[in-house]
Amino acid sequence: MHQRKGKTSLPLVVLMAMLLGLVGQRHGDSQAADTYYTCPMHPTIVQDEPGTCPVCGMDLVHRHSARHAEEKESKKVESSSGTISVDPVMVQNMGVRVAKVLRGSIYRTVRAIGEVEVAEDQLSVVNLRFSGWVERMYADQTGQEVKRGQALFSIYSPELVSAQKEYLLAYNTSGKQSDLTRAAAERLLLWGIPSSALQKVVDRQNVDRTAIIRAPRTGFILHKNVVEGARVGAGRDLYRIGNLKQIWVLAEVYEFDAPWIRVGQKATMELSFQRGRIFDGQVDYIYPTLNKRSRTLSVRLQFPNPGIRLKPGMFATVRIEAQRKEGVLVVPTESIIHSGERQIVFVTRAVGKYRPQEIVTGMVGKTPSSEGRSVTEVLSGLDGSETVVTSGQFLLDSESQLQEAVQKMLEARLQARKDTAQPSASSREGADPSEEHGEAFWTCPMHPQIVQAEPGTCPICGMDLVEKKR
Repeated sequence: MHQRKGKTSLPLVVLMAMLLGLVGQRHGDSQAADTYYTCPMHPTIVQDEPGTCPVCGMDLVHRHSARHAEEKESKKVESSSGTISVDPVMVQNMGVRVAKVLRGSIYRTVRAIGEVEVAEDQLSVVNLRFSGWVERMYADQTGQEVKRGQALFSIYSPELVSAQKEYLLAYNTSGKQSDLTRAAAERLLLWGIPSSALQKVVDRQNVDRTAIIRAPRTGFILHKNVVEGARVGAGRDLYRIGNLKQIWVLAEVYEFDAPWIRVGQKATMELSFQRGRIFDGQVDYIYPTLNKRSRTLSVRLQFPNPGIRLKPGMFATVRIEAQRKEGVLVVPTESIIHSGERQIVFVTRAVGKYRPQEIVTGMVGKTPSSEGRSVTEVLSGLDGSETVVTSGQFLLDSESQLQEAVQKMLEARLQARKDTAQPSASSREGADPSEEHGEAFWTCPMHPQIVQAEPGTCPICGMDLVEKKR
């Protein structure tokens, strides 16, 4: 009886195991038909069970197979156009930002370092054409402001006194129109004595012992080389007076920026110790020679100086609006990926869908609406209706290159398998594939789409392929 019971219990156990296996298989088949798991960063990774992505290590997310066919079809279209798909949650985690392609004006700004100087056309030098001794100083401080015609100092000169006496004598003996009188008057005029002083000598019938030297222009005494009681000779520079209402700034522009500079262009200046205070001026002159050592070009800028805020000798940061173009396509400079000789931007039309687009760039500058941020002119590759990625595009570029590499690897493996299968097929025409390869095949447990007739490793993750029955 015990032997009979053992014989009857064994088929029951086997039957129950077979039933449970069949139910589990049907349940697994129905679940596989309804759901699947994929990586949000690598949509090509698809499997029937939960796990982690073999490429980036992220947890696979649950998806419904009702959308699987549509997504698979869309992926074919996206792969043909180079579009990559990223899960919206991952897009937010990556900090992806976008910006519209704009059409408008763009201008180029040249930045340089400049030094404030006295304008040469607003500078005068005071010297004498005769020698003498300084009797009295009226303007005796460097930096003192003087007006045109204001007395600077008085001087006693024996030469000047003698010349005045000769003029008075000639005037009284020969008359005003005589050659001797006119020669004596011309000598005094050439020494810088005004005609009013000559008339005063005639009216008083006496010569002045001293002569007063006056300021030739309104401005500030920038240099003084005379003191009271000193003897001064002819031709010696005694005062240097400059008007600081208009000043010059000499800026050194690099050689590669020099072709963009033109006379009359607008310029702004900011002092190093007074950030935020902007002075407006313009390009006044471009020097014809280049500095051989620094490889820079000197550019002269002119600025008004009300209140004498700009002092000669100050250093400043100069920005010149060098070039302007109207009606051009521009994108943020930060959105461009420089890949060797190519420039690429990522174009998006929907969240999570990004397509790399090669463009040809032109001038780099700013726009009135860019709030000081750099923009780049687009010559070709965009039509103005696109939206480009400005942040996170390097991660998208890495994902695009990874998907391209995986696709090429799969295509090469499939092509190699086809090439090795062709001779055996030709040698056994009419043979049944199931007889040639048997009932077994090899596939990757992580990537079920990898199927081949011989053992090996997965081209995606490198795992050993496992054997399965048909």
